[in-house]
This record gives sequence, C-alpha cells and structure tokens, in this order.
Amino acid sequence: MHCKECGEGARDETLRYCENCGAKMPPPPPPGAIRRTTTGVGAVTSGRTRSTAAARAIPAPASDEAEDTDPGLHSPKAPPYEGPAWLAHVPGHSPSVVGVGLLALALVLFIFGSVGSFWSLVVVVGGWVVTAREMREAGQKHALVDWVPDTLLHPAVPALFAVVVAALALRMLGIGLTSMLWLGGAVLLGVDQYRKVYAGPDGWSRLFELRALLRGTAPVALAGVALCLLSLFLTWVPVGTTRSAGPVPMAPPELHVVDAPTPSDDFVYSLIGESEDKGWDQTFSVGMELLLLGVLGLMALRPEVPRPDWLRLAPIGVVVLGLVWTLVQGGLLLGPVLFLVGLAAMGFAAVYGAFTREA
Repeated sequence: MHCKECGEGARDETLRYCENCGAKMPPPPPPGAIRRTTTGVGAVTSGRTRSTAAARAIPAPASDEAEDTDPGLHSPKAPPYEGPAWLAHVPGHSPSVVGVGLLALALVLFIFGSVGSFWSLVVVVGGWVVTAREMREAGQKHALVDWVPDTLLHPAVPALFAVVVAALALRMLGIGLTSMLWLGGAVLLGVDQYRKVYAGPDGWSRLFELRALLRGTAPVALAGVALCLLSLFLTWVPVGTTRSAGPVPMAPPELHVVDAPTPSDDFVYSLIGESEDKGWDQTFSVGMELLLLGVLGLMALRPEVPRPDWLRLAPIGVVVLGLVWTLVQGGLLLGPVLFLVGLAAMGFAAVYGAFTREA
C-alpha cells in the first residue's frame, strides 16, 4: 500500500496516516482479497500485519491489456481429435484420403503396371475432389482444395469415384506392389464411402437394394458378369511363333533360328504376368467393365424408384455392344469364348426383365 501524496510505501499497513508526509492513507484491502503488485504476483491479505502474517505468493491472472492484445485468446479452437491414432495426422482424418494416397503412389510406380493416361487423369482429378470433400466435411481448410466448387462435392462424386477405382483395381489385380496399392486404396475408399454415402436413412440405400441381385433372374446376370470379368484375365489375341526357315540372313551359315515358346503360352504366366495379349489389354476394356457393372446397378434399383421406360432396354444395349466389342477385339480363344458365354447369360436376364415386367 502506497501513499497517494508522496508515493511512500507503508511499512505498517495498519496505520491510517503516512509516516513520511502525514497524509491520509487509502483504506487497507479487505481480508482475503488479492493484492496486485508490480512483480505480477498477488498476496492474500488476512487482516494481520505483514510482520505477523506470511504472504503466500500465487500466480496473478493475466491483465486486461494482455487479454485485448492477444488474438489467440478469442479465436475458436477446433475440438480435440478422438478418432483412431493412424488417422490423427491425415487431412480430414479420413480413410478415403489414405486410399487416395495409396492410389497416387501406385500411379507413381506405373513402371510396374499402368492403367493408361486417361484413367490415370481420372484418378488424379477424382482423388483431388474426394480429398477436398473430406476436408470440407471435417472443417479443415487448405489453399490446394478450398477452390473446389460445391457443385463437385455432391455425394454422387465420391460414390462413382469409388466404383471406378474398384474397376481399375480389378483390372490391376495380380502379384506385385502396384497391385497391392491399388487393392488397398480401393478397399479403403469403398468401405469409407459405403459408410458415408450408401448406408443410413439419407444414403443411397434408399434407392438401391443389393439383395435384389439374389432374386429372380438377377443371379443369372450376376454370374454372367462374373464370367465376363474372369475371361478378361485370359488370352484374347493369338500369339504367332517364328518358324525356322534355314540360316539367318547376313549371319554365319551355322546360325539358325530356334523355335522357343513365348511366355504367353504358359497359362499361369498369362494370369500373373505382364503379357499384352489379355482381355484387359484390349481397347475399351475398362469401359466395358464399367458398363457391365452398370447393368448390375440397374437391376439393383428398388421397384418404387421412378425411372424412364427406355431404361429397361439399357441392359440389352450393353449386351449387344459387348458382342460387337468381342468380335472386333478377340479371336477364337478361351477368353473371348467365355466372355460370349457370360454375355449370353446377361442377355437372357436382360430380355426377361425387359419384356416380362408388369405394367
């Protein structure tokens, strides 16, 4: 306590007058009050003199000036993350973003197997949009994704992207690091987006019923699609062999061509090798795969969902397009033959569903 006139500090706080100038001293603080000092530490007064009561030092609260000048005190803080530890440092804390990262790594390692420049571009753009949507849903911002318009963040975008990634992962199925990365990314995307987009009362489960593929003639179409996809792993293009025709021109006369089996003649190699005569290596193979999966999606639509009348003929059009594609791309080999058998099963289910549906 200091004198208001001369500023002299009182040695005895019980005195009512200044010992230096005799001016009236301010009243002492009430017992239990916190007295601020210049050192930033307050003392609790107990009504006794400083000589008889030991002041107990406690931290003083921040001053009003500090509260006004510190901008961090008034900024909202994000709630603490309480999810899985492996997603703590992932943007949006989303498994889908981890899946996109695995796909990006697989594209970098394209030397071990590539899906082509077009589908690589689709994966890059789609992964960017999915990452932006996941971060937007989590309330996170970043300059690289904030510019994505809201029209591209519709739930249909990640759902279709998950289907495309699953189709590409099936095309890349095999033994190798790239195949494992594609499979891991597709699984993470599919499971996460199924939970966020399909499941729930507001999800797409109100439009599709997957169990419908197990009723009526739908299992026939399902088996046909499975057979068509399996045939794409087999040989579609006949491989010519070089026959010995005597000495090699411009070489010593004792040098002859020796017939040797090509790697694609081996059935096991044709399944896991990098030969370029399989069905997946033909033009528009991934597009045909997506059309076949689209037929299953149409068959899984709930009956109460409104649809145009011409849509019931779409599976038949896919079967006709698949027949033309097989005749153009394939030869008289096991792969194209199995594909035609699968198309026949699909055609039966498509015709039955198109012309026997009740009006």
